[in-house]
Amino acid sequence: MMKTFKIIFQVLRRCLTGLLIAYWMIFIFYTFGKFVTGGSRAVVGWYRHIDSWSVQRGDGWLVTNWSRETFLARQFAILTVTLALYFVERRSRRMLRKQKYQT
Repeated sequence: MMKTFKIIFQVLRRCLTGLLIAYWMIFIFYTFGKFVTGGSRAVVGWYRHIDSWSVQRGDGWLVTNWSRETFLARQFAILTVTLALYFVERRSRRMLRKQKYQT
């Protein structure tokens, strides 16, 4: 039973790591593309676009105000989670290799 949970957790961890790495590849690609085509204003406009939140209040929908600090904090948190998952995955693969050579 414990081995099954370990395998499920490993698959989920690898999928999440793959999704987050894909996120960063797309994020960097679009940032570079927007900078080349429109400069820093285009990059900030794109950042505002991907970070906009629609909130339902009363009779309508409101778009929240964009904050550079909040956006950077979110990106830093996503980067931290990505790196942590990457290093955990790397360590688990090394442990598996060591176990194979020892047996």
